[in-house]
Amino acid sequence: MRFEVKPYPELSWSISRQRKLDRCPRAFYCSYYLAWNGWLDDAPAESRMAYRLNKLTSLDALLGQQIDERARELEAAARSGQPLPSAAELEARTREALRRAWQTSRSGRTAFERKPGKTVMLRSVYLEQDTRPETDRLNQKAGPCMAGLLAASHWERLRACGDAGRIEIPAFASFQYDGLKVFAAPDLAYVHEGTLHVIDWKSGREDDTNPTQVLLQMWWALGTYHELEGLAVHGHLEYVAAGRTQPVDPTRDFKAQAAASVREGVARMRALLSDPERNIPLEMEAFEQRESGLCRTCNFAPICE
Repeated sequence: MRFEVKPYPELSWSISRQRKLDRCPRAFYCSYYLAWNGWLDDAPAESRMAYRLNKLTSLDALLGQQIDERARELEAAARSGQPLPSAAELEARTREALRRAWQTSRSGRTAFERKPGKTVMLRSVYLEQDTRPETDRLNQKAGPCMAGLLAASHWERLRACGDAGRIEIPAFASFQYDGLKVFAAPDLAYVHEGTLHVIDWKSGREDDTNPTQVLLQMWWALGTYHELEGLAVHGHLEYVAAGRTQPVDPTRDFKAQAAASVREGVARMRALLSDPERNIPLEMEAFEQRESGLCRTCNFAPICE
């Protein structure tokens, strides 16, 4: 099958994309439009630069990925009846992975600039910023996050389930709504004693949009696996750093509630397009620069004018 280079990305929606637009429309433009096709050798220099900057990451983001990885390890141990690793063991694995990412960032600048999608690069290292706030924050969060993850209620249920009730979650799980792709992948989902559990791990602070994110994940699960229809459904926002669970229990019309958020968000995105059918954006100047305390942690600070 021949790879087709498309001049513009597909218009799609997710909570994370909406949050980026809400925080700063200019950063949204750089991430989803200016960086598009920036991986091509013959792409314009500004697109290659935006693509490279878009691939920068942070220790906070990498910690989130490690929480997902440790959760998968805990699930596998619980389902197989094996003893769960201790919080100290989970923390040691996480710190080792983050240490490797730190070392790669320190030594891999040339490799990153050659192939940004293949090399981990921390934003603070690449942009030569003060790394201490980031490392201090990680040192404070890593232990509590692993303890909170281990203390979650799901492992005993999964031990009781064994291999039953498993729900496979693709990396880019999505469903179609009104002709639009909506991304909504839960971090974990399973069925236990006739109840569907949908879980989203959170290592940061609480956000008003988080419950809607879980409702969308429920929508994806029920629409993808039709045999789940009719089951009781419980959602869990697991704030692992705080060791707190926020239940998200859907109402009868939860899909309508979630759909309203999608429609509102998509309308705001389309208002910034010159051609909504082909997802062609307006000029960059139409995407507002929203200066805030987040500017210092924005990947696109070097090209934001």
